[in-house]
Amino acid sequence: KIQQLLNTLKRPKRPPLKEFFVDDLEELLEVQQPDPNQPKPEGSQMVLLKGEPLAVGVPWPPSLLAVLQRWGTTQPKAPCLTALDAAGKAVYTLTYGKLWSRSLKLAYTLLNKLTSKNEPLLKPGDRVALVFPNSDPVMFMVAFYGCLLAELVPVPIEVPLTRKDAGSQQVGFLLGSCGVTLALTTDACQKGLPKAQTGEVATFRGWPPLSWLVIDGKHLTKPPKDWQPQAQDARAGTA
Repeated sequence: KIQQLLNTLKRPKRPPLKEFFVDDLEELLEVQQPDPNQPKPEGSQMVLLKGEPLAVGVPWPPSLLAVLQRWGTTQPKAPCLTALDAAGKAVYTLTYGKLWSRSLKLAYTLLNKLTSKNEPLLKPGDRVALVFPNSDPVMFMVAFYGCLLAELVPVPIEVPLTRKDAGSQQVGFLLGSCGVTLALTTDACQKGLPKAQTGEVATFRGWPPLSWLVIDGKHLTKPPKDWQPQAQDARAGTA
């Protein structure tokens, strides 16, 4: 034990902490010399100029719905959206007037023509599924703005291809979590959906029970002239 104590006393002391680190700060701060062969900038240096403020005669609409209402009523023939085919050729142009009138029809139908046990099927704040293919942006926009005008929350989802489509359960979980009971689609899209033996749209794996509404023009009801959408920001306020 005495020998072990002597050996311990003979051990060198632990070096100071700073000796464990290498001070390479000077190397990091060393400025690299530019390559003499690199291309040099040419021309004069640009100077930033402050232009005149944009003069707007009429105040800008405060929300998307207010924009749609303004252009839909003041410039109804102005193009809003143009759909292209796979070759990039324009196949259909949706005007602001058409988008506004169709969205109003859909909003009125959703709030006044859908009932369940003599009670309105939907109330403001409810979620509605939008089932439209990527090749039909026109009807998607009508459904989207129609839901906003009715103070409903649109929930876009992919078009299911089969009853046991990959990812169907995840979509079903989303719909169930949002409390979705109604899905909007088009006549053409509904015909391509898997059908049950009754001829109705099949119940997809993991999905909650849904009612389906085709939003093509012939299936919607024109609102009375004095009817106004519930969404307050269609007229004033911010989105």
